[in-house]
Amino acid sequence: MMVAWVVVTATILVMLSFGVRSTDQYQAMRHSLHAVYVAALLWYLVRTGPSLGGPPELSPQAAPRSRWRAWAPVGGILLMLTLVAVSDDGIDLLLLLLIVAAVWILWAWRREIRLRSVGQGLVVALVAYLAGVPAASNGFVAHTTILLLPALAAPMYVAGGLLFDRTRLGGIQLLMGGGSEVLRSFLWGCLLFLPLGMINAAEGSPGTDIAWVTEWWMPAVLPWFSGIAEEIWFRLFLLGLCFFLLRPAFSKKPAVAVIAAVLFSGITFGLGHGRTVERFLTTGLLYGVPMAAVFVRRDWEHAVGGHYMVNMIPWLTVFVET
Repeated sequence: MMVAWVVVTATILVMLSFGVRSTDQYQAMRHSLHAVYVAALLWYLVRTGPSLGGPPELSPQAAPRSRWRAWAPVGGILLMLTLVAVSDDGIDLLLLLLIVAAVWILWAWRREIRLRSVGQGLVVALVAYLAGVPAASNGFVAHTTILLLPALAAPMYVAGGLLFDRTRLGGIQLLMGGGSEVLRSFLWGCLLFLPLGMINAAEGSPGTDIAWVTEWWMPAVLPWFSGIAEEIWFRLFLLGLCFFLLRPAFSKKPAVAVIAAVLFSGITFGLGHGRTVERFLTTGLLYGVPMAAVFVRRDWEHAVGGHYMVNMIPWLTVFVET
């Protein structure tokens, strides 16, 4: 893992110094390095994380009385994945279903909601919104997206915490009260995903014709929008919900439910950025799946740090170019 980190980081740094962002040079090598590092990262996470056979049994709400009912969510999730892959409206339908599911969970388990989680949800949503304002002001992202994603992320954060109480999948240092652990997890996530951030920059993200990133604070602030909002939607809530629904069908092999939830979260995350083969392979499998895996094997703060670094390096590169 350490060898892969050093080799990939050094190689991509050299490529960036030769201006590969504006060309298609070394494209095959970049993709190969990307795949190699993701493989090393996943191997490292699997070897060093908690056992996948240990998630506790779910509460009675998720334990159907008949076997076929346990498999009904499996069919529903496969259908949803198919719709996201073949239809332009698939990702919108998925996001709508996530909103409905969050509302249902908050209502069904309303007596378990704590003021602490509500306050944290509002704070992180506000941070995500403020971080996205410069991008919206310069026409890079729609104002409705900057407003709605963080606003809906607040209740999803609370609902994701309720799911975590039942599944114990991954972790949330903020909810577990680890003040120093929050920062430690975030920084470790940044470190693990630094090579992926450099690869993302070398591949041309977020664009080669952006001229409005002229303030020193912008590269540090802008990534918080996607780092928080998308990690709440696709990791904390979606991944936890998938595992919650799949666990009864794989009661004897919980690792299967974990892997399926990780793949669903990563693939839909990638296709949500564009329904193309490239988005499926890169954004989905080579970015989304590692973020989902680091959430499962570590905690949500690791995933936020990883997502932050994947976007921060490209924004920093744009600032330097500008």
